[in-house]
Amino acid sequence: METITERLAASSEPGGSRGRWWLLAAVLAFVAASSIGCTSDSSGNGGEGESSATDASEQTGEAADTVAYEGRSAETVTGPIEGDTIVFPQPAAPAPDGYTTEEFFIGGTASSFDAAETPADGMWEAEPDDEAEYLTRAIVHRPPAEEFSGTVLVEWLNVSALEASPDWAYLSEEVGREGHAYVLVSTQAQGIEGGETLLDAAIDEEAAAAAGAEDSGGATDNSGLKNTDPDRYGTLSHPGDAYAYDIFSQVGRAITEDPALLGGLEAEQVIGVGESQSAFFLTTYANAIHPIDPVYDGLIIHSRGAGASPLSGLREVETDENGDRIIEEGVLIRTDLDIPVFMLLAETDLTMLGYANARQPDTDMIRTWEVAGTAHADAHQIRALVGGPRDPMVGSVLGCTEPFNIGPHHEVYQAGLNHFVSWVGGGEAPPESPRLEMADGDELEIVRDENMIALGGIRTPLVDVPVNAPIGDPPAALADEGIALCTLFGTTIPFDQPKIVELHGTADDYIAAFAASAAEAVEAGFLLQSDADALIAEAEENRALFG
Repeated sequence: METITERLAASSEPGGSRGRWWLLAAVLAFVAASSIGCTSDSSGNGGEGESSATDASEQTGEAADTVAYEGRSAETVTGPIEGDTIVFPQPAAPAPDGYTTEEFFIGGTASSFDAAETPADGMWEAEPDDEAEYLTRAIVHRPPAEEFSGTVLVEWLNVSALEASPDWAYLSEEVGREGHAYVLVSTQAQGIEGGETLLDAAIDEEAAAAAGAEDSGGATDNSGLKNTDPDRYGTLSHPGDAYAYDIFSQVGRAITEDPALLGGLEAEQVIGVGESQSAFFLTTYANAIHPIDPVYDGLIIHSRGAGASPLSGLREVETDENGDRIIEEGVLIRTDLDIPVFMLLAETDLTMLGYANARQPDTDMIRTWEVAGTAHADAHQIRALVGGPRDPMVGSVLGCTEPFNIGPHHEVYQAGLNHFVSWVGGGEAPPESPRLEMADGDELEIVRDENMIALGGIRTPLVDVPVNAPIGDPPAALADEGIALCTLFGTTIPFDQPKIVELHGTADDYIAAFAASAAEAVEAGFLLQSDADALIAEAEENRALFG
């Protein structure tokens, strides 16, 4: 069988019009914590594919016996903080109309945790270890009181390249439609103290200036908040990522204990959210922390890889004798949790980040969606801020010369959030997702059709009625770069006019088939009607491709 690299190399040269895009170092933080080391022991059952979790379907819905531990509350909640401008994590997608945005400082004494064993089945037994003082910040987006749904989402900000809010970029439209509140938390030390990041990021200043980019105002600075703006943030202090788990718990608890955080609104359910590096940490949070300190009513673990973050917070890279990164043994989500857990995976997550080694069956409390045509990061991160059409050629601002993925990540994720909020509130679980089809053999590779479209997974009209092929793997030109910034945005392979006509016939036939596919995705629960309507409107613009 041809490898993805061989097939990409044989494909036509990427093209496409260059759309409107701004400087957004924000994109940088959608990158993966791809080098987090796995801490599972060799006795776990984290083999490859779904067979790695043969016992996972035995869901009890009852928490296992754990050590006695009384979770702490934050000792101080200060704010709203006035004065100079908030330094927003990137991309700073605008809040929905009518929302109020405020910043608070939250502090106290946090615990680190330790566990004698960290088995691959996720059944970790953690206990508190050391203590340290902290003072972090949280940004709160809240709707008018009369529109508040009662749901609060709390995002563990990503620090892979700089402090970022990828989930806010993907979900802010649905948050506004439903009237949820949204809290962004500087949970890890790098966001406050600065220091080395997992990925290097370089801004092409000439490309940014040519695009009419405005001054970032420090938003692209990865030296830490207290160094970026010492007048505003100089009092913040983070003792290290070993304490991040408890900091995240204390902020979540403060939302229900201190009404000032929500401007007097009362939260009915609080949901933890995290993408990429944050998802690795939330995997550990689900397995080790929630069972002994239940704070969140549900967890969304978005675009994780094979492993889980160590309780120590240390990030390690395992390499072979040639210096190439080793994909970790899979760590599962424990199956005795008493709260719902939703995992959303892109193609890149299964292959490049190795999540295929951590697949597990759905249970009464776990749902996993695998989405065809998606990448770990994509062009939507810029589109979320500036609007405009899907444009794969947005990467030059980051020095990326190849086209980015323009798949349905954003739309499917919003449908998943809609289901999940209802599920946490006592409604039905999200529909079960078909799994992406993986090739046989040792390599983690997705099976693709003759048009390079992934087989299996959640289907949408962008992959079933395509005018291009959005895929999660990097383009052939980047195949030898390993896991680097530009490789995590996947790619989009354009179809020329003869191929589009061959696939769809006339423009009218294309629109009819596209609308029918969108209706099927809505019926299946994988698209919201509002997003399906937006996709159909975009498809109308593709009539020009038929000549």
